[in-house]
Amino acid sequence: MAGKDTTKALRITKVLDILNKKSPYGGVTLKELAAACEVTTRSILRYLEQIEDELKVPIIRPEKNAAAREGLYRLDAGYLPSISPENALILFLSMLQQRGTALAGHLNEIKNALVGTLFKYKYSPQSLPVEQLQERIYVVEEQLADPARVGEIFAVLVQAINECYRIKLWYYVAYSGEDSQRVVEPYGLICKRHNWYLVAYCLKRNDIRVFRVDQVSAIAPYTTEHFSYPEDFSLKDYMAQSWGVINDGEVCQVQLKFSPQVARRVKSLVYHPTQHIHEELADGSVVISFEVCGITEMKTWIVQWGDMVEVLEPPWLRDEMCSMARRVLGVYS
Repeated sequence: MAGKDTTKALRITKVLDILNKKSPYGGVTLKELAAACEVTTRSILRYLEQIEDELKVPIIRPEKNAAAREGLYRLDAGYLPSISPENALILFLSMLQQRGTALAGHLNEIKNALVGTLFKYKYSPQSLPVEQLQERIYVVEEQLADPARVGEIFAVLVQAINECYRIKLWYYVAYSGEDSQRVVEPYGLICKRHNWYLVAYCLKRNDIRVFRVDQVSAIAPYTTEHFSYPEDFSLKDYMAQSWGVINDGEVCQVQLKFSPQVARRVKSLVYHPTQHIHEELADGSVVISFEVCGITEMKTWIVQWGDMVEVLEPPWLRDEMCSMARRVLGVYS
């Protein structure tokens, strides 16, 4: 049996669905909504309050707007496209994948609406197995220790990017272990393995820098200090040859030889747009080449493969990986 909250969520979704369908034609009465949901008009009024306050969907209501058509309720934003159950399922699964990330808090606001759309054609409010579905999906990912705080900062960053105004960051610099204050012009956001990074022009360094969002401890928007997004800048082009999120400008060719045990897996995934199968050897191993910059990040990825990979080119990277292996061995000696 579905819980009380789930039943309520489904009815709220039904109210939204009716408003969505009736708004283009003037709206719907309170009695019609109550009859459709099999509840009292007082319950419908509470649902309307939640839709406006929690889901942030503005509604034109006769008791609050004298100019509204007599007795009819409708969406202030007009008609909203409906979502099919199949598409709602994909969105719902995507939301589960974002648990513990900067998006978690914002996704929770639309969860009930998606759940209602997903199941409204198959189940009644009394038999909605949402909890069972979630129990059969387990996502193995790193999670933020404080996703709510990071989510609030993320929302401010998105707004600043959208409206092109400067922001001040209080930022933890990992390599120095110190806190830094920067005023930046935000250009865009990058997502890597559910971690978000801000690409911005730093007024302190007079250059483009990348900031990991969960390392921003505080943020202050300078909403009156607008900037012009450079016409000659493309976030996609800027990141095109970076292995991860670092663009140090030093592009080189890297050749890696993967053992037969992992060759098939490596060939089935694209780790970088420049990835190319250089050679397939008789023993089943494969040589993959990349044209990349930001090799510092790539080295940590190579280490994850252990003895299943060998650096062939360039020689200096091969030497650095050997030195790293010796230091790791020293830790366990």
